[in-house]
Amino acid sequence: MTENNNRTAFGLELAGRIRQETDFLIITHIFPDGDAIGSLTAFHRLMVSLGKNSQMVCNSELPYQYSFLPGYGEIKCSGRIEDIDKKKYTCIVLDCADEERTGMDLGSLRAAGSFIINIDHHKSNVLFGDMNIVDSQKAATAEMLFDFMDKFFGPIMDYETAMGIYVGILTDTGRFQYSNTTSHVHYIAGKLLEYGIYPAEVYGHIYENDPLGRFRLIQAVFNRIEFIEPLGLIYSYVLEKDFRRLKIPYYSQDGIIELLRSARGASVTALIKEIGDHSYRISLRTSDRNIDLSRIASGFGGGGHRTASAYKDTGRLKQVIERLIQAVERESGR
Repeated sequence: MTENNNRTAFGLELAGRIRQETDFLIITHIFPDGDAIGSLTAFHRLMVSLGKNSQMVCNSELPYQYSFLPGYGEIKCSGRIEDIDKKKYTCIVLDCADEERTGMDLGSLRAAGSFIINIDHHKSNVLFGDMNIVDSQKAATAEMLFDFMDKFFGPIMDYETAMGIYVGILTDTGRFQYSNTTSHVHYIAGKLLEYGIYPAEVYGHIYENDPLGRFRLIQAVFNRIEFIEPLGLIYSYVLEKDFRRLKIPYYSQDGIIELLRSARGASVTALIKEIGDHSYRISLRTSDRNIDLSRIASGFGGGGHRTASAYKDTGRLKQVIERLIQAVERESGR
């Protein structure tokens, strides 16, 4: 099991298997972002267009921001093997750096004869698939899918496929503002608009469609901001009780970290999110080229990219914050 960055070999082998096989299980990670859910729906649409039996699975709550995506309502939010038809699948795992992120028992699928194809763009990918297609130079998994579909299945790409890919690229490049926004990314965006995508409409669905309670949540997060000037570290946190009190879904916190990172003097931005009893998920962002957030995240068993990563930690909130500060100190050398 090795990383396959050869685009020609990747395309030929994957296209051949798609044409040969019938039953596909398309999986993405828990707590999916725009790249995960956009790639999921786009790949599923391609399979349906090819006349394949395709199912989408995401073993967690789905973000309301993407409910406009074609196929959103068809996603199974259960990773229990017993809830999936007993077949030998070609399992396409999208945007997952490791098996744990799927929230599923891929071992049981393998034991039943399924073949696992791992398609991802994270540098921290552990190459868990029977076939691994990993390219950490890509801005998004959706970018990889466009290159593949355009080359091998271009004539059957349609508006619905293009919409999923566009959303994946739009969100993983920070609305085309992050350093991973390349000329190729803009080329793809231009090609996708030819399928009838209206950018202002997509933007409205994702970024201008929030419940009022989200703004109360932002207020709470802002009131908890701490800034450690010598480290250039700004952080805040979200608690489970915030969502219950405001009667809003977990995904209402999406994008808040981007507001924090815009603060002058912030080299590293962290948003700590409570996800269970003494359990937290820490999201990290930086624009400092001398800091590699993936190294910080990997130290806690997480992963991601140099400029955007995440990890989990357990303990009391104060302990989680202390370990975060120590990790940023080690990485920044300050």
